[in-house]
Amino acid sequence: MSTGITVADEVVGVFNDFKLKRTDKKYLVLTIQGDQVALTSSYGKDVSHEDFCAKYLTDSPCYVCLDFDYETTDGRPSDKIILISWIPDTARVREKMKFAGTKEAVKSALQGIGLNINATDKSECTKDILISECNKI
Repeated sequence: MSTGITVADEVVGVFNDFKLKRTDKKYLVLTIQGDQVALTSSYGKDVSHEDFCAKYLTDSPCYVCLDFDYETTDGRPSDKIILISWIPDTARVREKMKFAGTKEAVKSALQGIGLNINATDKSECTKDILISECNKI
């Protein structure tokens, strides 16, 4: 299902700097504004994952690009760029459909995403869940 919503060129540029670690940001929050996906906010490494989830994952759907550092099962430090499609159950049906239908456009525009997570509840994007998913790949 395609919604016709595209990713703004500015978002692609910011994401490319983000994935190449040319910025001090750890989180990029993207939302749909009109007929484009736009960067709403970004947060640095000073925000813990637990604080981010508690404060910034609200009743409104969004996409979160996360530069996630973790330890592999054999003890090596590693990192992945994760795209979290945050579409909470409490969101309006129309918003849910718009974000779900636009996810493929976001994934194809932002090259370099290592893992995709679909989350409807904060328990689906805890640090332990993300580590587990990163180690599956």
